Amino acid sequence: MKKLNFGAGSTILSGWDNIDIQKSLKITMSFDFNKFPYPLKDNTYDFIHIDNVLEHLNSPDKVLDELWKKSKNNTIIRIIVPYYNNKGASGSMQHKCYFSDHTFKDYVEERKQIEKKEKYKIKKLILIPTKVGKKMPKKLREKLSLFIGGLI
Repeated sequence: MKKLNFGAGSTILSGWDNIDIQKSLKITMSFDFNKFPYPLKDNTYDFIHIDNVLEHLNSPDKVLDELWKKSKNNTIIRIIVPYYNNKGASGSMQHKCYFSDHTFKDYVEERKQIEKKEKYKIKKLILIPTKVGKKMPKKLREKLSLFIGGLI
């Protein structure tokens, strides 16, 4: 199984292609994630891990489209991003984009309309609550998170 750690930073995963914008001895390859196409072979990866990277890039949709080209059929792409209304998302001047649970649902539907086929499927979408949010029942937390920032 060929695995890609996209935006590895200092989190180097053994047995993975660890790529990042910054150069380091343990990074497999370094390049600008905002410039396309990527210098990676098409139809290569079975699993792609993207942890707190997309919010730093100019066009996350183009990044996902580019990574799709590098993916084999049925590749799993695990994406971790900060929730838009949490201070962790908006507190950094380095963050260019903001995400909610609807961001990826809309992206998948938009690609389906453009491509005239189902290109992506959301296998699982998990919202991780804050310490305060964990003290509330899930249904209540999800409703309140629309009005009160920082629960997710």
